[in-house]
Amino acid sequence: MKFKNGDKIVFAGDSITDANKLNTNDRLGEGYVRLIRDALTAFEPQDRYTIVNAGISGNTSRDLLARWEQDVTALRPDVVFCMIGINDVWRHFDGLAEPDALVSEEEYEKNLREICKKAKGFRQFYLITPYFMERNRQDEMRMLTEKYASVMRRVAEENGVGLLDAQAVFDEYMVARPGQSIMWDRVHPGAVGSMLLARMILRG
Repeated sequence: MKFKNGDKIVFAGDSITDANKLNTNDRLGEGYVRLIRDALTAFEPQDRYTIVNAGISGNTSRDLLARWEQDVTALRPDVVFCMIGINDVWRHFDGLAEPDALVSEEEYEKNLREICKKAKGFRQFYLITPYFMERNRQDEMRMLTEKYASVMRRVAEENGVGLLDAQAVFDEYMVARPGQSIMWDRVHPGAVGSMLLARMILRG
């Protein structure tokens, strides 16, 4: 991933991005956003970047779209990464959402298309697929996650925006170790998963 000196880089998403940011003084959280900031500082010390964590725990694509103008566009970023979708999937399984609060595949596609429209003014914009750290591809949640990820791939291609495949990154890891070795819920990345995500983004 090639950034330019002076870039403002915004990471938008849910708890995977948020990573406990409200309990860190710089509001960068304890996850992949911080690792990217640290890597850029360490390996490109001649350049200066502004890094913003615009993740909010529990967000679905519906929630992110509703706050996009305020939390992303208003910052006038140069580069934006958007990883959203696992809560759209998860709510179908955790029993916490009323039926009309669930985000269907059709709404997910609509929300992503709206986000892409709003992102047209950014120099670089990337979508990052939702992932589920489960080896068994017949697992119900893994299967639905892949459906939502396929929707994102289609939207990215049709809108000409960058796409990073987080599921592929975790699938490579799970050849050697199960997803539960990263986190019991197979969603939150913890220290190891955050490193994998940071590396994926920096490699582009």
